[in-house]
Order: sequence, then structure tokens, then C-alpha cells
Amino acid sequence: MATAFSLGGSNSNGRKKQVDLIDIAALIILPFMGGFIFEVFSFQINVFGGYDFTAPIWTVGGSDISLALILTVLSFAWIVVTNLLNDETEHHPYEFAIIFVAIGSPVAVVFIPAFASLVFWHDLTQLMFLIYLIGASVYTSYVG
Repeated sequence: MATAFSLGGSNSNGRKKQVDLIDIAALIILPFMGGFIFEVFSFQINVFGGYDFTAPIWTVGGSDISLALILTVLSFAWIVVTNLLNDETEHHPYEFAIIFVAIGSPVAVVFIPAFASLVFWHDLTQLMFLIYLIGASVYTSYVG
């Protein structure tokens, strides 16, 4: 079982709900990289020739796969996998729906133009998707 600290509350087994310390790195990386994907903010390194996290690494079918997308998906997958490996974690179907939408939305922005149009329709929708991604990742770590 992962080392965790308690934020209060308990699940049906009497186990305290906790944010796993093993998930902390992913919970730090995910908001930044998700913000790059949903274009809420941007960041660029200007030393050593410069680097933009949203610059394409690969292009697949006209869709650009960037380091930000890879780190976003890997961070959320890390949280999900570490919680599913815990024997005491029992996710309900609605929790799997939350996880699926959260991990699927950054990927859908890149690969599905209609979904990207929905996300980039207004500044508030971009912010809403980022807040959902962050909230879903913290919730997944907390209940797992």
C-alpha cells in the first residue's frame, strides 16, 4: 500500500480517505501540462536553444503529439494505476466515467477536431476542462 496522508473522512470499509504520497508528483505535473493542452496558459524555456512543451514531437494523422500531452496522460495514468494496484480500492461505475472523461479529454482535444472546437469555443470552457481534469485527478487519488 502506498504511503499516504489523511485529509479526513473514510470509505465504506472504515479506511480513511487519503491522498497517496506516491501520487504527489503526478498531481503537481498534471495541472501544468493540462493547462498547456487546454491552452489556458503557456510556458517556454528560452535557454539552451529554447523548448516549447506544446511543440509537436510526432504527427499522427495530422494530429500533433506533444510532450505536454504525453506527460498529462502519463500523470493521470500513474494516479489511476497506483490506486488500482491498491487492494482496498473499489471504484464505482460513475468513478470510472469520471476517470475516462478526464483522461480522454486531453487526448480528444488533439485527435478529434469537433471536441477541440467545443473546448476552445470560449475561454471559460478551456478553464472548465482544466479544472475538471485537476479535480478528477485529485478525487481519483483521494478515494483510491
